[in-house]
Amino acid sequence: MFNIDKKKFNKIMLTRGDSASILVEIYDLEDKKYDIKPTDTVALSVWDPKTEEIVISKFASEDHYIVFAPADTKTLNTGLYQYDVQLTTSNGNIYTVVPPAIFEITSEVSN
Repeated sequence: MFNIDKKKFNKIMLTRGDSASILVEIYDLEDKKYDIKPTDTVALSVWDPKTEEIVISKFASEDHYIVFAPADTKTLNTGLYQYDVQLTTSNGNIYTVVPPAIFEITSEVSN
């Protein structure tokens, strides 16, 4: 299962070992869509507050998807993590487009 709950400040829930993909679209405060350029980088980082380490680091593809493979979460403990999404423009400016939010790895029954 994969879910992004916008009512809970973009909380992501992903079943451990599942596949998922997120289409990244960025809007400014006036609801104008930002055109992600090929020279821009969009990165999603998942941080484990228990170990204070980044446990997942993903970059958006050319078609603006961040893709999770089963191996990305298969060995992680279930529970609450934090994530954010940052845009780095070609001229070096960095924007946190999704501020720190909850990333929950949920348990699986099937292997």
